Amino acid sequence: MKSLIALSILLTVSSATILKRCEVARAVKDSILTAFTKYSVADWVCMAHHASKYNTLAKYDERGNNGMIQLAYYGIFQIHSQWWCADTQFPNSPNGCNMNCNVFLKNGQDIQTDIDCAAIIVNQQGMEAWKSWVDNCKGRFINYYTYFCDW
Repeated sequence: MKSLIALSILLTVSSATILKRCEVARAVKDSILTAFTKYSVADWVCMAHHASKYNTLAKYDERGNNGMIQLAYYGIFQIHSQWWCADTQFPNSPNGCNMNCNVFLKNGQDIQTDIDCAAIIVNQQGMEAWKSWVDNCKGRFINYYTYFCDW
């Protein structure tokens, strides 16, 4: 049984799409996220790096003291189920992006649904909504996240 679980995890990791830094930068640069001029492309790339390591299949479950999953974070921007998406695991979420949480988990380079929801989040709460951005990117020199990217 343990070997089956290990194989399952290995297959999930090996099929994950880990985008390159400049692929994320290009996707953001060509998106609605640039309309929020308070934040740069480097802000988004820095946040994605620290949130998911650019993994489009990243999912993190946050458990309570009882061991039960309280909320989960999905996709390259780690969009959380407490406010922004809903699915069978979290059917009573306010679902601020009006999306199923699993749409943020995809094997490929298309992160448009992640971008669409991130635009809603940043419009309402700013990038402070992402702890990974606050802890690792806010107020720091982050321009190197977009260095040497072909625009």
